[in-house]
Amino acid sequence: MSMNSKLVIAFSTLAAGIAAGALTGCGSTTGSPMTAAAITSAPPETETTTVTATVTETVTETVTTEPPPPPGPKVEFGPGTWEVGVDVQPGKYKTAGPDGGLPCYWARLKDTSGDLGSIINNSILEGPGTVTINKGELFETSGCQDWIQAA
Repeated sequence: MSMNSKLVIAFSTLAAGIAAGALTGCGSTTGSPMTAAAITSAPPETETTTVTATVTETVTETVTTEPPPPPGPKVEFGPGTWEVGVDVQPGKYKTAGPDGGLPCYWARLKDTSGDLGSIINNSILEGPGTVTINKGELFETSGCQDWIQAA
């Protein structure tokens, strides 16, 4: 074998070795490995997009309720002039008596004229008391603890 033949074989072997090193990343000047795909042709890049959506659901519910009944005549009340059957229920009522140091006064009235003739009955209590009031009358009270309908 001639010297030229040996050089061609050696050169071919060297060239094959350099090519193999380039394919595996050996001999890379940047230190990062290279792949065969990087040397040949790279596939087109694929772009990935993430979409986040918030879904809000609005639910409308219609509720129909009956309004509360108008307040009826009371079965417990304090000082004032009350129309029996309208403001307070007719019936028998009790009080614990005077509220503090005031005298406890009550009166059943025919009307609000203020005439002595409009008084059906009245009293000043020093302790507990009871009175029966009738529909259509007026009941006036002052200085008394609350009147509560008796059972």
